Amino acid sequence: MHKHVLAYVMDGPGRGGLEELPDPTIGDYDVAVRMLACGVCSSTDKMLRLGTFSLGVTYPSILGHESVGRVVRVGDRVRSYQVGDLLTRPSAYRPDRAPMDMYWGGFAEQGVVTDWAALSEDRQTCELRPRSDQVRLPGSTDAVRAALSISLSETFSVIVRHDILGKTVAVVGTGVAGLSFGAYAKMLGAAQVIAVGRRAPRLELAERLGADRGVLADDAASAIAESGGADFVFEASGQAKMIAHAYRWLKPGGHAVVYSAPDSPTQMDLFKSPRDATLTVASTREAAVLPGVVRMLDGGVINPDELVTHRYPFSEIAAAFEAIERGEVVKAVITFSQ
Repeated sequence: MHKHVLAYVMDGPGRGGLEELPDPTIGDYDVAVRMLACGVCSSTDKMLRLGTFSLGVTYPSILGHESVGRVVRVGDRVRSYQVGDLLTRPSAYRPDRAPMDMYWGGFAEQGVVTDWAALSEDRQTCELRPRSDQVRLPGSTDAVRAALSISLSETFSVIVRHDILGKTVAVVGTGVAGLSFGAYAKMLGAAQVIAVGRRAPRLELAERLGADRGVLADDAASAIAESGGADFVFEASGQAKMIAHAYRWLKPGGHAVVYSAPDSPTQMDLFKSPRDATLTVASTREAAVLPGVVRMLDGGVINPDELVTHRYPFSEIAAAFEAIERGEVVKAVITFSQ
């Protein structure tokens, strides 16, 4: 192990870079992980970097919540993991031993995962709430696909909890979240899937992935009305104004599901909306579905190359953020040297 670990540290709104930090401390119930890949979230990571995250941001801090790494060393009392295991969501440090705040902390060369099951079995006291979102994958799993699967598992865990069989579904947004919602909706038996976005090439991609029709945002209200209204709308654009629009597209008794964190507070005139409609802010249960989503990718149910449009070595992570801000990226994944 090196004396220092290289991590991407945000030191202010819009500012950040690679810094050498002390190696993470590995306790009896921890494993040391060598990072292999980490997806860049075009919504949460962007808001954290720019300081617009609705819950606030602390600097300096470490980003990255779509990380994948391989176990290289285990603590004496670890029983759930072994050297060679491939794990999702390792962090640069264990939270109670981090030298700074972490927003999951996956953008680092090395990481830590705690064996919460062993810690609980041995009745060790710990002030930290055990993490339940880390998944062990087959060791042969491609690391980039595994990182992509974290994003895809979040959206799948949302849509699979709704009965969309035979229903009309509108999806707002053509980032990786919106594209996956559209693909899943058709896969789960929706009668009609309408993708809504602002860029024609992305709408064409949505259609290739399963949407029946892609419409520009300015034309969405009339297009959805022609279809008789939507039973479900999944809002994945991150634009507050689109939440209010989407709610009005519903049939009476329809259901709007807000997935992306909005870029500003949302104002809605409920009396201009359908009666008996429901608005839900989605929660994700990624760990429960992630192995199945990996199998979907491996089996070609979803083509990962349609979604992972950009790959960057860790040394070029700044270029990934710049490409995202220019709107060039569906999904970017950072890779680490082996």
